[in-house]
Amino acid sequence: MARKLAPGMSGGIPIRGWLAKCSPQFRDEFLALARPKAVAAGNVIYRADEVGQDICGIRSGVVLVQTRFPHPDAVLLHMMRAGEWFGALARLNEQGRRVYTTVARTDVELLRVPFDELNDLLQRRPEGYAKLGLNAIHGLDLATQCAGDLLIKDAAARCAAGLLRMASRRWASDPEAHLPSEIPATQAELAMQCNVSRKTFSRVVGEFSGAGLVSIGYKWLTVEDPARLRALAEGG
Repeated sequence: MARKLAPGMSGGIPIRGWLAKCSPQFRDEFLALARPKAVAAGNVIYRADEVGQDICGIRSGVVLVQTRFPHPDAVLLHMMRAGEWFGALARLNEQGRRVYTTVARTDVELLRVPFDELNDLLQRRPEGYAKLGLNAIHGLDLATQCAGDLLIKDAAARCAAGLLRMASRRWASDPEAHLPSEIPATQAELAMQCNVSRKTFSRVVGEFSGAGLVSIGYKWLTVEDPARLRALAEGG
């Protein structure tokens, strides 16, 4: 399920995904509504079930997506990075934040588009609803890919797929697909996300490190060779 991204920057944010598919007029008016917002590492951006329909885009930093469900083995779902937007589903279904909580993993710079002003824009340019829907579809594709990755039987291949997704390198069509990418997470968090034991994950990433696929730091892991790691994930 490849995501197609477009190069370029506007308003200090990469233009990709649904925003790249908007008309220049809608995009300019949308970004003109955006207000910068800084969130320090560790702070919640919004919680599941919170009332609110603002939409946020990431200018810099990493945002964690955490499940609202209380099971201790299902906390960290995904990491979002510069150019990604979140909150569109709450705006489209008008039911608030339903499924996940977002937390700044690093210091984050956001662009926040207030609900009332966005609503006025959509009244003037109703084609924007369809474009926002593309962002919701991206989330569905991502969730389906995550579920598919967790069905991979081979532990090493499953870990490779999980690391690529957390590093935003899972899809080979992305312009950055071949570039190294850091994952600001502990091995315990990543083991949980890949649905393997901490011991198994340590063994697998040790093998990956020895092969030059990843490098390991304190509370960080860097995907060094996405193409080879992708081949391993897809061969599993």
